[in-house]
Amino acid sequence: MPAPLQAGTVLIASLDLEDANFLRTVVLLIQHSEGEGTLGLVLNRPLGDKVSLYSGEELQRLAGIFNAGEDASSDELGRVFFQGGPVEPGYLFFLHRLDGLITAGTPVCPGVFLGGDLDAVRTQAQGGHQPGLRFYLGYAGWREGQLEAEIAIGAWYLCPATPELVFDDQPAGMWQRAMYSLGGRYRVLSMVPETTGLN
Repeated sequence: MPAPLQAGTVLIASLDLEDANFLRTVVLLIQHSEGEGTLGLVLNRPLGDKVSLYSGEELQRLAGIFNAGEDASSDELGRVFFQGGPVEPGYLFFLHRLDGLITAGTPVCPGVFLGGDLDAVRTQAQGGHQPGLRFYLGYAGWREGQLEAEIAIGAWYLCPATPELVFDDQPAGMWQRAMYSLGGRYRVLSMVPETTGLN
């Protein structure tokens, strides 16, 4: 196993994983416990203009702060708000690398923090997008032993997280770059086109 199964590890979906929720996803684990299961955030599913479908008060406040209201483009929104996973899609998480500015965050891996003081987030957000700050609606969850079983059958590949991967400014190509970074045969797999069977 190239990385331990723990918070701060990245899961890269294999081509054999057919669940539409996780097709070609890159997932950052934010919690792993033998007794409590595992939680992760999908890093490469920007919400774009779908953010307007969410009516949570906190989300709307944050969207307004980021100038991400109804007139914002999908590109603007996609840099800030992501679909974190299929579980509890109204629940809001945020990741950042602004430890000197946002207090009380929980370290996930070196240089990446989960949560913190939302008032500080609002202060940092005013005036535009912060490249080291992203919000995720919902999360991915596995009960005790479930993720280990999926890894054992080849559904996921593991690698350590880095701030550069977590805050990749081109999420559409994140899966391919993450897969390629594993080297060897994974580089070949990273080049397999998403739509197959077309001649």
